[in-house]
Amino acid sequence: MATKRKTKKRKANKKNQVQVPFPVLLANVLVLVAVLGLSYMWLCSRCDALGKNIKSKEAELNAAQKRLVNEQDRWSSITSPANLQRAIRKHKLDMTMPRERQVVRVGHWDAARTTAQVGQKISHQ
Repeated sequence: MATKRKTKKRKANKKNQVQVPFPVLLANVLVLVAVLGLSYMWLCSRCDALGKNIKSKEAELNAAQKRLVNEQDRWSSITSPANLQRAIRKHKLDMTMPRERQVVRVGHWDAARTTAQVGQKISHQ
């Protein structure tokens, strides 16, 4: 009998509680709006972070391109014929510029990429 009284009390307690009806459709819509809002905010913050990353990479690329131009200018001035002859005299090397027939010009690779097209043969003198 003790068990019967407890179940009756529990049922009585449930009847005494007031339940406010809340529309399930409204709850689902609110959850959907919250999820979409949070997704939109995450997407915007991710886009901003990627934009900053792109700007920093572009700045890095511009700096590298400037260094490339400076190094190409420096290399072309170092390898000019006048500067090469000056360096040869400075280091007291017994060297001269090759004659035209001693120069071998290498062209483009052929389709099989096995050999290069050669303009002239080397003549040893």
